[in-house]
Parts: sequence; C-alpha cells; structure tokens
Amino acid sequence: MSKKLLLIFTFFIVLFFEIPFVKKSIIESANSLKSSFSLFLSNLKQNYKEYIDQKNTLHNLLEENRFLKDEIQQIAVKYATCYDLKYFKSINIPNVVFTQVISYAKLPDFTQIYINYSKPFIKPRGLVYNNLAAGIVVKSYKNYSLALLNSNQKTSYTVYIGKNNIPGIFYGKINTIKYIPKYKKINVGDLVITSGLDGVFYKGAKVGKITEVIEKKLYQEAKVKLFYNDLNPEFFYVVENKMVDKTKKGE
Repeated sequence: MSKKLLLIFTFFIVLFFEIPFVKKSIIESANSLKSSFSLFLSNLKQNYKEYIDQKNTLHNLLEENRFLKDEIQQIAVKYATCYDLKYFKSINIPNVVFTQVISYAKLPDFTQIYINYSKPFIKPRGLVYNNLAAGIVVKSYKNYSLALLNSNQKTSYTVYIGKNNIPGIFYGKINTIKYIPKYKKINVGDLVITSGLDGVFYKGAKVGKITEVIEKKLYQEAKVKLFYNDLNPEFFYVVENKMVDKTKKGE
C-alpha cells in the first residue's frame, strides 16, 4: 500500500472514531471494560482475603485442637490415676510414707521403677501396697528413688512362714524362699509375711502363700504364689524404719 492510500485510510479511521455515536460507544465500552476489570480485581482481592482468613482460621483451629487433645490426654491420665487410687488403701502403721510411681527405670524391664521418694537412705527400704509386700527401695537420687519390684531378681527380704513364724529369705523373680530351717515343718498353703528382722519391712506385710516345698541337704526351700505381682504400679508406701510387730487387725 502506497503512502498516499495509507494516509487516506488513516484519515477516514480518525474521522470514523470522531463520529459522536461511535465515540460514545467506544467510551462506554472502555468504561465497561474498566469497570469489569476493576470488579475482577476487587473480587480477586476479596477471595484472596477470604482464603487467608480461612487459612488462619484453620491454623488456629488446628492449634486449638492440639491444645484440647493434650488437655484431654492429661485429664485422662489424671482420671486413670484417681481411678487407681480408689483401690489404694491406707494402712494404720507408723513410719510409712505415701509415694507415687514416676516411670519405669529401664524399658523393657518392668521390674524397676522410679518413685517420687526423695529422702536419702543407705539400707534398702520396703515397698508396700495395701499391706502387701511389693518390693524394695534400693537407691536414692536427688529428687527420686529407684525401687525393685518382687519380680526383680535382685529383690530379697526376710520373711516368716505359717503360724509358727518359720524364718526364711524371699528372693524375687524366682519367687522362692531359701534358708528355711530343715527341722521346721512347712506346708503348702502356709501364709508368708515379712518378718521385719532385716529392718527392711515391718512384721506382717503379706507376701503370698506356699505352693511347693523343696528339700535340700542343709535347709528347705519353698515356692511362693505372690499376693502382689503387678507390673503396672501407681502408688506405694515406703517403709522408713523398723516398725511395730503387728499390723492393724483385719488388714
């Protein structure tokens, strides 16, 4: 196309757009497009704001849910503790101290536990649950102590067997009483209690019943079915000193 024709074409285009109704239509279209674009941007900003608000709300709800979940778990633990506590009976014996289990000492070993007993001691101390011999406390730390349950092989304490208080030494894990005088008569079903002779327990905490008598050359041994053999303990009493000879009647 020649320059002259291009010039003429341009002139007519300009003249066309100067026609009032054409110019008005173009302006209205431009304004409408501008308005639509402005509305699009406004909606986009609103949707983005709503997205951010929803995201923040969801984040806050998740945080609140985590908090409530932790609270529920803590309440459940406290409830379980209180529930177990209703089975824990007080014993009318002097010099015993209430204590609570902190945790197991070394999993998967369920026979060693930490308790919140913080008094220093040198000699092992008895561990009692509802007047049942449960184990011994063997080591004191700054704010807690290590206790061994009856099921631990290092647990041992002196006991009496039967109505005649025949002496012997109970050994944990194997649930066996050793060094029973050979000339003393013991029977299956005899009651075993702590003797208190070693100063670990008082006299009279119940240990178990004889299930088998084994004859040795110099002494007798006896197998015991324990009264307390729980691997999920919660509460105990710690025996602090040599106790009275008899427990409260009926315990």
